[in-house]
Amino acid sequence: MIYLDDINRDILDELQVNGRASYKELGQRIGLTAPAVAERVRKLEEAGVIKGYRAVVDYEAIGFPILCIVRMKAPMSTIGIDPKIAKIPQVIEAARVTGSDSHVLRARVRSTTDIENLLGGVWEDGDTITNIVTSSPVPYRPMNLKATNAGRD
Repeated sequence: MIYLDDINRDILDELQVNGRASYKELGQRIGLTAPAVAERVRKLEEAGVIKGYRAVVDYEAIGFPILCIVRMKAPMSTIGIDPKIAKIPQVIEAARVTGSDSHVLRARVRSTTDIENLLGGVWEDGDTITNIVTSSPVPYRPMNLKATNAGRD
């Protein structure tokens, strides 16, 4: 675990909300100079705390209005299911999980036909239960690191 002081948590909280903020902007928000912020960000990147920067895409706006969650129960003997799942372009997240399911997938699709096609690619490897998300009372959001006291013992 990497120790985070209050300033590093503030920097990470700000970058999670706006990864394009300049060092000057970050410094103004947290009370540091731009060079001091740049040095801290560089160290956080080198330590692997910051893994990258990306755009947040509104999938509905580009024609993928349906978010589905697929719970899959694949036998442990199923070889190669992870690479197969990774090759499905509509899958935006996949996790191996404990419990009665082996995997939980999140996928974005255009239609129910697309859901059927997606499932057709994995049905031979196990049973699935699919849910369609109707709304998100807590949409994806960054974790507030300062509020959680992250990086402390």
